[in-house]
Amino acid sequence: MKIKNILLLLFIVLASVTFGQTDIAPVGGSIHIEGQIVGAENQQISLVNKNLGGLKAPIAVVQATAEGKFVMDTTIAIRDYYFLRLENGQLLNLVLSPKDVVTVYGDARDLLRMTNVIGSDHSVLLNGFLIEFQGFKALEDSLKGVLKVDPSKQAEVNAYFSPVAQRFYAYRNNFINTNQGSPALIASLNALDQEREWKEYKQVVTMLNYSFGDAPTIQNLSKFIIQKDAQMKQIAATNAAKEALFKPGTLAKEIEMPDTSGAMMKLSDLRGKVVLIDFWASWCGPCRKENPNVVKAYHKYNADGFEVFSVSLDKKGAKARWIAAIKKDGLVWPYHVCTLSGFATKAAQDYAVNSIPFTVLIDAEGKVIKTNLRGPQLEAELSRIFGH
Repeated sequence: MKIKNILLLLFIVLASVTFGQTDIAPVGGSIHIEGQIVGAENQQISLVNKNLGGLKAPIAVVQATAEGKFVMDTTIAIRDYYFLRLENGQLLNLVLSPKDVVTVYGDARDLLRMTNVIGSDHSVLLNGFLIEFQGFKALEDSLKGVLKVDPSKQAEVNAYFSPVAQRFYAYRNNFINTNQGSPALIASLNALDQEREWKEYKQVVTMLNYSFGDAPTIQNLSKFIIQKDAQMKQIAATNAAKEALFKPGTLAKEIEMPDTSGAMMKLSDLRGKVVLIDFWASWCGPCRKENPNVVKAYHKYNADGFEVFSVSLDKKGAKARWIAAIKKDGLVWPYHVCTLSGFATKAAQDYAVNSIPFTVLIDAEGKVIKTNLRGPQLEAELSRIFGH
């Protein structure tokens, strides 16, 4: 991972959970920041905050001397996470409260790693964690690059990286456990996988609420947690409904749509046959690549009672392309239907289709056997049903 990107890690976390500027109570006060940054001689040094305009509207800007020394006396509206920004784009994380007096000695070549902060223990903790995370991510990204060039090295890479990962995650967990009352905990959110470690992610945000809950950044994080929890519950409910919809033995919903000539065609007209309901479209590359497998299965098992009911999700104005695709791909079965309304097609909604290709195999009674059978899986299932 590039150094510049690493320095922006915390800024990215803050940006990802900001839902608009937070109303900030007028409880601010003055702060004093001074120091010397080698490599920033005669350059501007800015103090920025995501919740107060971000990078575009600095809270304060000062000019460094010919020796890189600077003094910044300004006011902040509330305690929160701030950044010192150099002209080369590097950022230094600072946890600031009104009346803080902070001294910074650093090097513009690598502001994260080569800086000493005095007067803000939380800032030291936060940047210390990000330095460890930087090293871990740099190694992880490097090893991913190795595997991209030579996948055969997977076992060798795993053997090397596994103990490194174990040490880092042990460090991460210890950092969280020993700094539960510090706003520096926000740095650990970079190292938590929201999908796999959502419970732990929420626990860290809860701790931050106790220690730094009046900070706009933490308030935005709390809003993010509430919003994502609701989203995850909705996804879980949708998945449960979809699972029930396609539980083996469940009667498949009726589909009644016009065919290529405009005549209405019903799925239930095929009772007595094993049917593959195939949702596809002429514009869908993966669908077109899968079509030869469906054609092969049709020719092999049609005489045994196998049929295909193709539901196209082509859109308005694409009827000619739909029919042309049928002919070009050799989809010789007669059951082709489409309303030219894309994913808004009633059948797509009834079957909770949000991506294609999507297939449902139903038995002679119209009951679900399996879903998403493709290629060898479809062949294996049909072979089991028809015995050859």
